[in-house]
Amino acid sequence: MNISRSWVGAALLAIAATAGSVGSPAVAQDKVTIEDPAILAQVEQAEQLGRDMYRYDQAAWHATDALAEAIDMSDPGDLRGYLVEPLGNGNLSTVFFGEDEDGFYEFARYEVAGSDVIGGGIVEGAEKTRLSPMLAAMAAARTAAVEELGRQDWGFCTRNPANTLILPPDEQGVIAVYFLTSTTEQDVYPFGGHYRIEIAADGSVAGAREFTKTCLNMELRPGPNGEQPVGVAVSHLLDSSPTELHFFQSRYAPAKVFVMIEDTVWVIEDGELVETIEDFGK
Repeated sequence: MNISRSWVGAALLAIAATAGSVGSPAVAQDKVTIEDPAILAQVEQAEQLGRDMYRYDQAAWHATDALAEAIDMSDPGDLRGYLVEPLGNGNLSTVFFGEDEDGFYEFARYEVAGSDVIGGGIVEGAEKTRLSPMLAAMAAARTAAVEELGRQDWGFCTRNPANTLILPPDEQGVIAVYFLTSTTEQDVYPFGGHYRIEIAADGSVAGAREFTKTCLNMELRPGPNGEQPVGVAVSHLLDSSPTELHFFQSRYAPAKVFVMIEDTVWVIEDGELVETIEDFGK
């Protein structure tokens, strides 16, 4: 579904006026009441997944910067990728792994607290440290998900290589692998071209989905006199409530995200649902 800029602008003004958000500073929000328990569960899960995705993305991003200071990234050698795992202290560990004739091994490991790398480096030692069972499962899931992605008729929305984000196994052992259109232009946020492939504990594909049917590269540029944007409005057709991608992208976008689903507008700010506007446009 293509949305004209003029339509988006008109919708934003109408939504913002309804929400009372034009020019108003961010304030603490009461938790939004959702009567339908099924929808409530969907929103809570999507919110949590979006939060996890952001944390894991930050850990990978800043650890990659740290690794780039330690090695020549143009000549990766045996380096194959990275995985992020939770630590007992609440921080995350980004593990860069290599591959030899015996399989995957830890090449480098960095501990990340929020957006700060607080420790780690190249893994030294005479013996290579093999991946833990969980990390090995995540690496295998990545390979299986890439194969499934190749079978799908999906595309990305910028020319740069897609980003890969992998969450640890859930209680059933299912690993979610996200393929995300990369951001290549300042103040432009891709809300389309993102996919999730779920890999079961036995290595089979447990599920695969796209989050939109088209590219939605949304601009959030300051005005000619430095005015900050009110927000970005995106129409969503595939779900009855916002997905984890809406909550995830909201943590990067410098304004509110208005997700329009049928006649309801879901207002998301900094990764949290702050308001719903019912019967919009009626």
